[in-house]
Amino acid sequence: MLTPPRIAAVTVLYHPTPEVVANIRSWAGQVDAIFVVDNSGGDIPAVVSAIAALGKVVLTRNRENEGIARALNIGAEKAGEEGYDILLTMDQDSSAAPDMVEKMLTCLGERDSARVGIISPFHMTKSSGNPPSGVACQDVMTPMTSGCLLSLDAYREVGPFRDDLFIDFVDNEYCLRLRKQRFLVLRANDALLQHSVGDTHKYGPFIATNHSPLRRYYKTRNRFLVNRLYRRDFPGHCLFDRVRLAKEIASIILFEGEKLAKLRMMWRGYRDYRRGKFGKYEE
Repeated sequence: MLTPPRIAAVTVLYHPTPEVVANIRSWAGQVDAIFVVDNSGGDIPAVVSAIAALGKVVLTRNRENEGIARALNIGAEKAGEEGYDILLTMDQDSSAAPDMVEKMLTCLGERDSARVGIISPFHMTKSSGNPPSGVACQDVMTPMTSGCLLSLDAYREVGPFRDDLFIDFVDNEYCLRLRKQRFLVLRANDALLQHSVGDTHKYGPFIATNHSPLRRYYKTRNRFLVNRLYRRDFPGHCLFDRVRLAKEIASIILFEGEKLAKLRMMWRGYRDYRRGKFGKYEE
């Protein structure tokens, strides 16, 4: 009989609200340890204290926001040091079905498990629709980080998440890097995760996420870098992302507030990409 993998989780906090405690409880029983990385900075708030008091939690508090990539690397490094095989990567605003991890692990039985880099759940968002029927496990290009099972063997082989991206397109870059090195990126369609993506509204073919001007900066800067790095390996994906960028600009102009501020920050993101300026945004 095969020994079941040892699974740890990492979740990244940034000024969490009380609802985050319930979100963590929704999946805490599905893993063996929880590495919580708090990017809030400052004094420890009551919510973080309540999370730290949950069972199996190891809390790391950064003095300032060091970005999602660095926080994920902290969790992966700690899990690897303690001998875990798989890392569940969770956002603070996500809640899991009680059998999410179990259903994702079934994908390992359908493929060469040594070459599976990431298994994603089906992300239930305001714009996602329902999961496809009849396909339990399928290849996907670049799923969102939240709710994914990351092979720590793959992590050691392909390297850490890119700290210089800070936030946004961290998951895209990592999935494409895994694929380039012949790892599989899969989605278990029966494994469900409730996930919040901004203040999302759908208008026909357009999706307005209402992300802040600062998030628009990071998304623009980082997506141009990812496209440059992987356009030869995945030309269809990068072309599709350029179309998605055009639709995002149209959504901002047609449906979102702070239009000028967001477009201005997108221009700054593109300018900093051209200058090779990455990391945390500075005026």
